[in-house]
Amino acid sequence: CDECSNLGYRGRSGIYELLLITDKVRGLLLENADSTTIKRAAISEGMDSLRDDGAKKAFLGQTTIEEIMRVTQEEIE
Repeated sequence: CDECSNLGYRGRSGIYELLLITDKVRGLLLENADSTTIKRAAISEGMDSLRDDGAKKAFLGQTTIEEIMRVTQEEIE
């Protein structure tokens, strides 16, 4: 329809990730580690990625997995 530009969505909702500066992350930052290494460390210490937050919102019916995949980057291993 005209209201959703044929996307099936109306309005916007955010997905979020929050990087907490733990001792491990702080050390990596001070070593000028690359962003992938820092993100891996943060995830290993409990950080939810954008896709994690999006998956939770898809489970709650607020969005779809397809939309989350479209708007986020592939996760690091």
